[in-house]
Amino acid sequence: MNQRTGEEARERVRDATDIVQLIGERVQLRRAGRSYKGLCPFHTEKTPSFTVTPDRQIWHCFGCSKGGDVFAFVMEAEKVTFPEALRLLADRAGIELPKQDRGGRDEAFDKLYQANALARDFYRASFASDSAKKARGYVASRGFEEPWLSRFDVGWAPEGWDALGKALAKLLPADVLEQAGLLVRRGDGSGHYDRFRNRVLFPVATGSGTIAGFGGRAIAEGDEPKYLNSPETPVFRKGRLLYGLTVARAGMRETGEAIVSEGYLDVMRLHACGFTNAVSTCGTALTPDQARLLARLHVRVLLLYDGDDAGVRAAERGLDPLLEAGVDVRVLLLPGGEDPDSFLRQEGAGPLRERMESALDVPSFLAEAATGAGANPTLEARVRRLVQLLNRVQDPIRRRLLLRRGSDVFGLEESVLIEAVQGKGRGRRVMAKPAGVAPAAVPAAPSGAAPETGSGASEEESSPTDPVERELAGRVLTEEGALAELIAQGGVICFQHGGLRQLLQPWIEEGHPPRDEELERMMAQSPLTRALLTELFLEPGKAVEVSRREARDLILRLEERRLRARRHEVRERLMTAEKNGDDPLRATLSAEWDDVNAKLRELASKLETKRSQAA
Repeated sequence: MNQRTGEEARERVRDATDIVQLIGERVQLRRAGRSYKGLCPFHTEKTPSFTVTPDRQIWHCFGCSKGGDVFAFVMEAEKVTFPEALRLLADRAGIELPKQDRGGRDEAFDKLYQANALARDFYRASFASDSAKKARGYVASRGFEEPWLSRFDVGWAPEGWDALGKALAKLLPADVLEQAGLLVRRGDGSGHYDRFRNRVLFPVATGSGTIAGFGGRAIAEGDEPKYLNSPETPVFRKGRLLYGLTVARAGMRETGEAIVSEGYLDVMRLHACGFTNAVSTCGTALTPDQARLLARLHVRVLLLYDGDDAGVRAAERGLDPLLEAGVDVRVLLLPGGEDPDSFLRQEGAGPLRERMESALDVPSFLAEAATGAGANPTLEARVRRLVQLLNRVQDPIRRRLLLRRGSDVFGLEESVLIEAVQGKGRGRRVMAKPAGVAPAAVPAAPSGAAPETGSGASEEESSPTDPVERELAGRVLTEEGALAELIAQGGVICFQHGGLRQLLQPWIEEGHPPRDEELERMMAQSPLTRALLTELFLEPGKAVEVSRREARDLILRLEERRLRARRHEVRERLMTAEKNGDDPLRATLSAEWDDVNAKLRELASKLETKRSQAA
């Protein structure tokens, strides 16, 4: 094939690809005259500088200066070479490339993909046949119906040993079907038999929609194994594929999030209940390749797993590759050993959506779940696990945000976590700052106000370990807006530490923060005041409304932490009550559990609204 023919094929692929549709699968585009604009997928920005010009079939970002045609976009988005981008777009457009542009390896892959496609068609036809009544009955008993059976190409492998082999014998050699994992060579070398027999089958596709392999579910009593996947083949690499991805792409674009579960039926149930952004792994723990695939889709990830020990371990193992790939991840474990399929059948979509709203970020998951090898790791073990995960995060901004969140959740000073992440202080335990530091003098009160006294004053001035309380107290002492917001939110009741309450109460009564000379006197007399202001990053001239908003954020963070701590305490007491068979106490605690979770959801909604307004 000459060079001119190859160039013509590439032009056909380019002409057959709608650049707006291609890029629109990853970027939310809005029409701007004859062009389209959106946020660049290749760098972080708040103001759209990414432009697609369909008339010229080009794209360009004025922020990072990247640009090009459809091939350049696929190469940049998928991190592939030009020949790979050409093949992906040709497959997408249904265009067969000249052999010299495909290569021998691609031709071999094409044969395997063809075998799987033919098998998919055969299994689909078999599922609709009279002999598949038991298979259809099994699927119906699990509550699945159209259009989801067709949307996921659910099929059935007949009970015989050679149904597929005979059906495809005239279309492809048996050796190709064996390489595709569809047939198994007999031990005596006399021929082949079907790998899948009397099983409901779920085709597993690549990101471009090409069938790579199958997952099979036994429907006969005692037929083992219950689940059977295609073997590893050149095109079926379980660790590189996500079941349901081609169906879920639109839902991911709409929500900006991917729900990752563990089962094929879980994915179908989630889609049928309106969660159309769900995918699953293929019988393996989440792998680095799958994490990088999700990262390329530019989505957040919600790990939705069973709440049993296996589900907890799977969720924890999934954090490493996801954080290393730069993915923002949350975790939701379902109660009582339920999986998404069974939970949705019993409870419905509404309760699951409510639980998703209060899904745990990484530090909260580590703090609350029974992770690791032990059933209930120590606080130190949980913190050290967080440090391990922080070291996997490459983006310094994301790492610092996670670190700050970890400080909030575990009640540690950020400096302690920073020291641990940087590998300093080896040999020392990672733990919260002890409360029993040297006592301090009673703080200076406003001019004309009597200082608080009492035998417990020195003890109350022991240094507070909560970094959020410390920051809020420092702002209240130096910013009029922060003090006004604290008063509006109830005053010193926002603080748990007695020393901070005692320190701030006179200024709340006075209605304004200390003046410069009063602050100097307080710092000279009170080590607590001195510590608070030494840690604080002062911002002279800050607007009152900005100060109030920032103080409000800190108060909300304190409330969230206290509610999570209370939820953890209630859960421990609830487990003990269930173990002891104390039904009245269990009923009381269950009601409190629901109340705390309702408050957490309401608080999460407020925080999300504030984040959206800030963005």
